[in-house]
Amino acid sequence: MDATKITKENAGLTVVAYPGDNKILLAMSLRDELVSEQGQNLAGFAIWRQPDGKPEQILSNRLSFTVGVHKDTTAATRTWTPSDTAPFQKFRWVDVPPDGFDVPIGYRIRALYFTGNGTTTKSGPEVSVRVPPVKGRHTKFRPAFTRGYIASQAYANRFKNKDIRPAGTKKPDFDTAPFRSQYEWLGADARVQLFDFIADCEHDKEAHVDVFAYDLDEPDVIAAICRIGKEGRLRAILDNAKLHVQPNKKGEKPVEVAAATMIVAAAGKQNVQRGKFGRFQHNKVFIKRDKTGQAERVIFGSMNFSVRGIYVQANNVIVVDDPTVAGMFAKAFDVAFADNVTAPLFRQNPISQGYMVGSAADTPELPKFSLALSPHTNWSVSLGPMAQRIRAAASSVFFAVMEPTGQGPVLATLREIAGKPTVFSYGTVETDTGLAVQSPNGEMGEATGFAALRKNVPPPFDKEFDGGPGMHIHDKFVVVDFNGANPTVFTGSSNLAAGGEQANGDSLARIEDAAIANMYAIEAVALFDHYHFRKTMQKTPKATPLTLWYPGKPGARVPWWKQYYDSTKIQLRDRCLFAEIPLPPGVAATKTVDWTALDKAGANRARRAPANKRQAPAKKKPARKKSATA
Repeated sequence: MDATKITKENAGLTVVAYPGDNKILLAMSLRDELVSEQGQNLAGFAIWRQPDGKPEQILSNRLSFTVGVHKDTTAATRTWTPSDTAPFQKFRWVDVPPDGFDVPIGYRIRALYFTGNGTTTKSGPEVSVRVPPVKGRHTKFRPAFTRGYIASQAYANRFKNKDIRPAGTKKPDFDTAPFRSQYEWLGADARVQLFDFIADCEHDKEAHVDVFAYDLDEPDVIAAICRIGKEGRLRAILDNAKLHVQPNKKGEKPVEVAAATMIVAAAGKQNVQRGKFGRFQHNKVFIKRDKTGQAERVIFGSMNFSVRGIYVQANNVIVVDDPTVAGMFAKAFDVAFADNVTAPLFRQNPISQGYMVGSAADTPELPKFSLALSPHTNWSVSLGPMAQRIRAAASSVFFAVMEPTGQGPVLATLREIAGKPTVFSYGTVETDTGLAVQSPNGEMGEATGFAALRKNVPPPFDKEFDGGPGMHIHDKFVVVDFNGANPTVFTGSSNLAAGGEQANGDSLARIEDAAIANMYAIEAVALFDHYHFRKTMQKTPKATPLTLWYPGKPGARVPWWKQYYDSTKIQLRDRCLFAEIPLPPGVAATKTVDWTALDKAGANRARRAPANKRQAPAKKKPARKKSATA
């Protein structure tokens, strides 16, 4: 099924609008002759938003010509300036409408030019587009996303940084009513899909429900599980790895201990298994079955059924209303439940032997997709095809991966793509010490420690931002050629590392569909741009804050837009990729590839591991440059 995207052109200005779940990506490009240092010195773009039935609003910029940001800037001290005064100096922008994206939204994009030296601007060409929601493209397959960590400033404005749970010891049964409006906004469509699914299971009194849970402390989810359990219609498999059972240094037990006790009391001990396969029971799944036990529908993804998972982290879920697909998860549940959640027996079962076809073709009901369920005997079952698809990328790769510093092909393949000048790659890697962000030029920057990231995050997020992998960008996905001939998404609960694929209960979906690839690509760009910007902030001293470029700006002679029209720069591919502008002939781009920060993180992790679990650290690869002609 073709992606929903809107392309408009006027007087040499091209705008392509890509609708996502609760985000819209706007890509802009000007014909080459409309930018020059003499008379056509581009100041940037002003953008106005107008949802149907509401007044027009101008989008604001966190940078201006005179006021900027630096390493000590916090959300509370940040100044926002309307973009017709402080234009966006980028050729793409992701808008996150504060009230969601359930009705068509109109955008007006205007190019602004400098009138000479200084910050005075004049209007250039303008384009208007009307963007319809993309939700519901497939009637039986619905991806949905939490609003995401990047919306923290909007949260501060809307809710005045109110906390998201009661103070004191965490409990699994606190009253969520005082937090309801916050939860609805933060959880966004992912929360809607989860609780609609649960409501369907509760209202259908003949239905039986199976639950895989990892992190589990959201009171409304736990209460619903218990209600269904009391009716004799529920089975559950709960993770019992150390982080979910052992007390902390203060002697406090994880919330999951109390949650498990409540579920066992409601559903009966015979209907609840606690296990971890080889390392974790890492699935986050609800399965609905009919009265005969036939699977009907399923919800799965990266989102844990926890306060942090639904309301703080960037996460996604997928609802599939198809008995065949639901049956795959149901079979996995039956096997795990009967075998006491043991990895060796699950690995031997056909359910874990390879990708299973969910839909062989792209239809109005289902996208073309397949599903792999772990643990596998060998990680190549799931990660092998993924690595092959990444290597075959023709134009772009976006990714969010979690600590794959031990073994397996994913990180190695992403390194290869990072050094390929003909492919625009962009992403984040979580290590056990911090976040590393790959720049568009291929370089993986130094991992930014969690303490530094926490410093500039407004409450309540700093209270949840407390260490360990998966605390920030919890989505796990790779998007290949999102607007190309064969767009592909890999996503699920899998951390995309070899060890996890062999030791964890996980899901990994391969989706080959343009509309869905666009949705995940937009999430990727929004998240990665946010962290890339914050990484840059951390290196910017207070004496010389980041501000917009203008002619005559001290120490900045080259115009900001110049690199986007330079055939040797990866930024040209950035502009052409998103605005779908053909690359000029003879393009030769250079990339710098230096991922030693991740190598160092992997080596440090190996040294900290017990002797019997240590692996040889990845060999350091020296910085290198590649160039190619497209």
